[in-house]
Amino acid sequence: MTQNLKIAEQMVVHLIAETNRDHYETQWSYELTSDVSNIEVVSAPGTNTLRIHPCWLRYVVAQGDFKSCVVDEITAWYLLAQATGSASVATAA
Repeated sequence: MTQNLKIAEQMVVHLIAETNRDHYETQWSYELTSDVSNIEVVSAPGTNTLRIHPCWLRYVVAQGDFKSCVVDEITAWYLLAQATGSASVATAA
């Protein structure tokens, strides 16, 4: 089970690196924590933290739902920020 969490966390590491390349105006990081039920985004000026419950992460990866449950959380954050005008949403070409 520990190996599965390491694989899942590695997927998050790659996602964060890709997001930071594509969305250079905001620096993203992640935190594995049992303080959240599933997943949440904590925003501060110029930085966002993806907080993820490790058991939930392991489950969604095992189910093949990483994209719809984790990747789409970042996509949704940008869409919401763009729709509300609460963040500058520039992407690298």
